[in-house]
Amino acid sequence: GAVGCCGLQLYNFGQTVSIPYFDENWRPTSFYPKIKYNRLGGMHTLCLLDIKVKEPDFEAMKRGRTVFLPPRFMSVNESSEQLIEAEEVRKGGAYLPDKTLCVGLARLGQPDQCIMAGTLEELKDA
Repeated sequence: GAVGCCGLQLYNFGQTVSIPYFDENWRPTSFYPKIKYNRLGGMHTLCLLDIKVKEPDFEAMKRGRTVFLPPRFMSVNESSEQLIEAEEVRKGGAYLPDKTLCVGLARLGQPDQCIMAGTLEELKDA
């Protein structure tokens, strides 16, 4: 599969998690226990990053118009920031933002695909 292109063995993956976009009122960390479980078992975690497609514009809806916001695709940088925040909130030691090695994959199969490795602290600024 797509993850094989980064060199990680598929059979070493544990449960897959989704990382949703945070907003000012909703900052879920429900993915955190699964990442911790995987890490304790010596397994990798595939984190699927949020996408927003056909998201309604609620301000336009209040005025009686059906309008959709432009599509958004979460970046490795954004997800790294949110994973760091989740560790700061949960304080469970699932990963160390400045030490745990992570691999970020973006736009696989496209001419501008990107594969990068580093700590979460490094990836948030990559």
